[in-house]
Amino acid sequence: MTVAHHLLVLLTFVSVRGQGGSLKSCDSLLKRVEDNDTKLVELVILPMKTFGGAELDRLSNAIANGYNTSLRSISASGHKVPQESLRRFGSALSTQAGKLKDDEDGVSHVAIGSRDMGDVGIIAFCEGLEESDGGLIQSLDLAWKEIGEEGLCKIGAVFAKSKHLSRLDLSRNDKIGCEGVSAYCSAAIDSAGENGAPFCSLEHLILSECNIGASGVQQLAQCFSYRSIDAGKKFELNLNSNPIGAGGCESINTMLTRPSVGSIISKLQLSQCSLSDDGMTKISHAAMSNPALGLTVLDLSSNSITQIGAGAFAESLPSSWPKLVELNLAKNDIGCAGVILITERLQQRTDITSDHPVIANETVMVMKSLLKNIESTSYEQNSVLKHLDLTETNCGIEGASAALMCGGLTSLRLFNNKLGSDGFYSISKLLQGGHPSIEHLDLGGNLADEDSVVALLDAISNLTDVKVRTSTLSVLEIGGNSFGERAQAALKKLNVVWPKLDVAHDKPIKQGVTEK
Repeated sequence: MTVAHHLLVLLTFVSVRGQGGSLKSCDSLLKRVEDNDTKLVELVILPMKTFGGAELDRLSNAIANGYNTSLRSISASGHKVPQESLRRFGSALSTQAGKLKDDEDGVSHVAIGSRDMGDVGIIAFCEGLEESDGGLIQSLDLAWKEIGEEGLCKIGAVFAKSKHLSRLDLSRNDKIGCEGVSAYCSAAIDSAGENGAPFCSLEHLILSECNIGASGVQQLAQCFSYRSIDAGKKFELNLNSNPIGAGGCESINTMLTRPSVGSIISKLQLSQCSLSDDGMTKISHAAMSNPALGLTVLDLSSNSITQIGAGAFAESLPSSWPKLVELNLAKNDIGCAGVILITERLQQRTDITSDHPVIANETVMVMKSLLKNIESTSYEQNSVLKHLDLTETNCGIEGASAALMCGGLTSLRLFNNKLGSDGFYSISKLLQGGHPSIEHLDLGGNLADEDSVVALLDAISNLTDVKVRTSTLSVLEIGGNSFGERAQAALKKLNVVWPKLDVAHDKPIKQGVTEK
């Protein structure tokens, strides 16, 4: 979309201040709205601008009376607005939806209200939208609005039958809890009716930091059980930073592993949900019984998972996650053993034999012996997984080497694993001439000295023992490791061999200058 057709209005801190530090009014901006300025499509009003009940009423009037047909997006979060103005705004959006034809567009993206909006404000806004089942809104941002049980109930009742709502952000409302989720789901199911599925158009639901526990997840699973799994239709669920615990994993499994159907979720974010090894094991075993067909992205970062949970997941990896292309295990202390167990179940490189000196079979067997409680019965390999995040997993040199032995990954993050200089020297042996599959490699934050960084860069540029230039490496991150004049010289040499390789590094330290 060109500038002539799309103008993003940003009211900056400098422009909004009048004499004496007071805030300017929105009069000139609202005049453009009322005049139906066709260049004004996306309206963003930052919190520094005065925008209260009177201003919202003018905006509502322009929309309801058809004076403006150009606006598609209204973002006015952070502004305290009276509940009656919120009700009139919702009603204006309903009126617009009733006037427009099916092929015409109206306001489809809305972010409104301040942190103290609360249930009263949410209910007022939704009451205005009730007659149109949520108007034409496709994306609704109600993050950080102090929403509780009553507000969630109203949202569920009004938007359950919406044919347009595809993205709903309810994050950072810690008053929601399990009770709020239960009210939301019950109201949605009742509103949809016996033959209807609530939120049939919803593709992205964000409930991070909402204090949702196991019973809340159970209610969500019941609500989403009405959804049909349409081929190619995506549904992303973000439950990050909620106290779900291992007890909530059984309900998660009902969404991921429906018998003969698979997953109703395509992207699931469960970062920092206290799942532990117990939860990881439950998810893994359920997937082995009923593969999670349809799930493409799984974020399990920061869940206190150890080598035990990693081993259980590794056992399920070859055949239970047939569409999974991205796996995030960052900030779980799965250790060298856990990383090896997972990566050995992935497609391996064919250009390096399994008895390579960096990761000998003896090393693998020693690590396996630490996991007496896990019986590996299958050595099938997963060739679908492409993106693996092992940030802060305490993977060790052997684990990092095992990850680089994978031949199907296109993205690998090994950030902040304390590999040090010895680690860089070791993995350099696996990066001679680059890598045959990895396009994006993150080795940042590993505190390697400059000599080992030079060795790494030299290895990638070394084509002496490489018969064919088969490296796919296009991005290499090495920030957080020493980078001086010698490393800079090695990088120049690398750029000659691989001119399209983008290397992100720290600012070079000149020789003789102490690095702080």
